[in-house]
Amino acid sequence: MKEQEVRLDTTEASMLRCVFELRERKRNAQSRELLGLEPVSLVIKEDRLRWFGHIECKDADFIKSCMKTDAGVIRGS
Repeated sequence: MKEQEVRLDTTEASMLRCVFELRERKRNAQSRELLGLEPVSLVIKEDRLRWFGHIECKDADFIKSCMKTDAGVIRGS
């Protein structure tokens, strides 16, 4: 999980470098601030928490049945 987050941050940094010329020597945080962006990893974490909150509000029996379901049975394996 941490490795994927590092890869996301690296990709985001390379995309930010495409917006500004390298000779401008802007830090990634400055570039994000100028463009009004949040770090990609933070946005993904917020979305996961939002989804978790959505699922948590569902019926408890539904959640328990989903957790007990064998994924192989669903796929027809």
